[in-house]
Amino acid sequence: MSGKSSKNNPDARGKATVLRKYKGKTVKPVLFIQSGVGRYMAAAFEDGSLAIDPSTKLPIAYKNV
Repeated sequence: MSGKSSKNNPDARGKATVLRKYKGKTVKPVLFIQSGVGRYMAAAFEDGSLAIDPSTKLPIAYKNV
């Protein structure tokens, strides 16, 4: 073999990303779609509720957490 690793080898894929935290609770990315607002990846708690920004009353973007 030439030293190349199979792309299907789970050990070669690298570590999975760590979920982010918002106000001490773990959040996961979910797709948020609303007419007039658009669609983006929002932060949701593990129980399924969305992390809401108090000033805009819209879910917080996952990239901003």
